[in-house]
Amino acid sequence: MDVWERDVVPKVMKIVSTRLPQRDLISLLLVSSSVHRNLLSHPSLWLVLDFHEMHNAGNRLVAALSLSRYQNVKHINLEFSHDIEDRHLEVLKSKCGKSLKNLEVLNLNGCQKISDVGIEFITSNCPKLKIFSIYWNIRVSDLSIKSLVKNCKLIIDLNLSGCKNITDESLILIAEHFHGLQHLNLTRCIKLTDSGLQTILCKCSSIQSLNLYALSSFTDVAYKKLSLLINLQFLDLCGAQNLSDNGLSCIANCRNLTSLNLTWCVRITDQGVIAIAEGCRSLEFLSLFGIVGVTDKSLEALSRFCCRTITTLDVNGCIGIQRRSRDQLLQLFPKLKCFKVHS
Repeated sequence: MDVWERDVVPKVMKIVSTRLPQRDLISLLLVSSSVHRNLLSHPSLWLVLDFHEMHNAGNRLVAALSLSRYQNVKHINLEFSHDIEDRHLEVLKSKCGKSLKNLEVLNLNGCQKISDVGIEFITSNCPKLKIFSIYWNIRVSDLSIKSLVKNCKLIIDLNLSGCKNITDESLILIAEHFHGLQHLNLTRCIKLTDSGLQTILCKCSSIQSLNLYALSSFTDVAYKKLSLLINLQFLDLCGAQNLSDNGLSCIANCRNLTSLNLTWCVRITDQGVIAIAEGCRSLEFLSLFGIVGVTDKSLEALSRFCCRTITTLDVNGCIGIQRRSRDQLLQLFPKLKCFKVHS
């Protein structure tokens, strides 16, 4: 039995534990004292804290980070968790700050009770933070971004979707401090203007993914600057009502683009789509949903230049494009898997 616990159990537990969700892994600690010891001897098993949609998340987080096994945690997920407030983050700053020194990923999506004050508390101890997400929080403002750029210099992935109080001031701060930014989501940040977006596009040339969903205030003045993003692969412009063919023609210079959402970009015509087809020959996903100004000319151009890559094409509401059978579509786009899919 001693040999079993000393040699076999550790090996089995290490194999099994790496395949279990965190909550099940914690349950294993209760199996026996030997299992408890063996699991705690592998620091790599305790790098993630997942409180996704959990109740009493604030107290759970403080309690977890007080434990020695989470002293090197790298990923904290609080997405849509309940009962997490600024006061919990204040406790972390004062009592558990060292536990956050290696944190790289922080997900605060849907944590509605956290404000600028809480963001200051949590970021002040996270110098290695790379990925920060605070989707759907109307309490945070430019003050949160000030705290972020002051305390976290390594951000490459930033999700501010639905943060309606963010203004151009935040975009200027981001542009000045996060030159290596790769992923940016500004969905429904309705206070932003061309000026702020241009600053980002001119200074953050490493961006690979940009989400500008439901932002109708931007114009070609900013959209033309998208051509500076030579590494851009994903672009969501759903609802860009001011985007014209001229602006889209500039976007066609993003040669590495693989996913482009032009849903409800109502000013676009064949001219702009043909430019995209000619310039973005690695395109895999394209949505033209709701654009009445495109015709079969667009489809023919896409077939000519992108037939080897396109797998998803949405032309719902494009009344100028004729209906085709599955076989006809496959002749145009041999790799097509999804056609007329709502975006």
